[in-house]
Amino acid sequence: MTQIYINSIILEENNVEDIKAKLQFELREYNRPFLGQYERKNFAAYITDQEQKIIAGIYGFIITPHQTMRLELVWVEEKYRKRGLASKLFQHIEKYAHTKQCNVIQVSTGKWQGEGFYRKMGYQVIGIIPKWFCNQDEIFFIKALRS
Repeated sequence: MTQIYINSIILEENNVEDIKAKLQFELREYNRPFLGQYERKNFAAYITDQEQKIIAGIYGFIITPHQTMRLELVWVEEKYRKRGLASKLFQHIEKYAHTKQCNVIQVSTGKWQGEGFYRKMGYQVIGIIPKWFCNQDEIFFIKALRS
């Protein structure tokens, strides 16, 4: 076994995108024999007001060729909530997911955030981590797009 000498452990808080890209690349390489070739395709969908200011949006990614969509960020500016913007965004995203032949959409939320909304949109709870984020439950949802 080769001996390893560690100079130091470095903790970065700023400008970490290059480090993140390196870790993602190496993890994909490690996973390749188990999962095959795959790629993460990022996307964003958003709504703007008259001044072209973003007032609602979704950011996520699709893992290809496994056709799994993950929503990472979902947000509507407070004064525009309860006006159907999130529903319109989700309808748009689900159509997009169909065009990309996705089988499932996965999203998580805090119990105080969007639990009722996701249920209303046809998402099913697949798990809960109690007291996960700031002592709040994290709820994981999926929506199957194909049987």
